[in-house]
Amino acid sequence: MKLVDAFKPVLRTLGLLRHPDLETYGQLIDYAEKNAAYVSQVTLYTYVKARAGTQFPKMFENEMFLTSLKIARWHIFGAAVADMALFAAAQFHVAGDLDRPDTQRFATGIIEAILTNYKQDDVAPSVFLEMMADGVRRAAFANWGDIADGPAAFQRSADAVYEWAPIADELKSLDEEIVRNSIHLRWIGVRRDTKALMRRDAILASWTPAAG
Repeated sequence: MKLVDAFKPVLRTLGLLRHPDLETYGQLIDYAEKNAAYVSQVTLYTYVKARAGTQFPKMFENEMFLTSLKIARWHIFGAAVADMALFAAAQFHVAGDLDRPDTQRFATGIIEAILTNYKQDDVAPSVFLEMMADGVRRAAFANWGDIADGPAAFQRSADAVYEWAPIADELKSLDEEIVRNSIHLRWIGVRRDTKALMRRDAILASWTPAAG
């Protein structure tokens, strides 16, 4: 990977580099995956590093900590994928492009396309499948109007950071507002860019309920 490629997510978050328009369902899936990975990992590692302070490098010598960190990473990523999928699908629903059943299928297709694409052994397969199932259940009962406005779609990833970050519970209880605000702030630019970049007619032309 070129150095400039590694910094592209940061530059896009800062508004210094524009992402190409999203014109196919496949491009939207890729976009959702990359943003979910970026936001979830940056939020988790930034929080853990801030709490650990100067001890942060030494913590990577602790196998129990590393295991907990890997587990947390997947849980937060799974929640972030579903958040992205529901938010994107909601834009089509409120615009009148998709009815409720098709909006559900649209979001479910994104979730399944991403989360069935990973081969990992940090969490049990049944646990990983449950992450995907949770996102699918959310799509089945979603209030698309509330989700389309933004914050309501991104609560689950905030919950996951607070629940799974490998920090002592008594410390996390002191940090809850800061942790939730941290990930919500990172989603602001993603929400804005997702709305601006999606070419809904083109995306819909590349998607069918059977494919999704």
